[in-house]
Amino acid sequence: MKAFRSTALALAALFSSAGAASAMTMCPDGSYVSGTNCRMAPDGSYVGGEPEMTPQGGYVGGQPKMVPDGSYVGTGSSGKTTMCPDGSYVGGSNCRMTPYGNYVGGD
Repeated sequence: MKAFRSTALALAALFSSAGAASAMTMCPDGSYVSGTNCRMAPDGSYVGGEPEMTPQGGYVGGQPKMVPDGSYVGTGSSGKTTMCPDGSYVGGSNCRMTPYGNYVGGD
């Protein structure tokens, strides 16, 4: 029971947010995006923010920016990118882990 309580507290901390900029939202397809809303891109994927096409043909929420691994992330208003503990990159100044174990960004 103690492990369950610790897990519940960790999840509560994960999903609580200080404001909209650091929020995480679950989209209709079950994916998570940074921010408070999901927008469907023309290819059917969901992004947090206004969908913008990358030079590779995918979509990101916000202004696309190439990161060191060659992929693109949406930077939003901050223009920042951050490398997360798993080596992936997100737009924003911090990494927020989703329930699936991947990361979304936040300012």
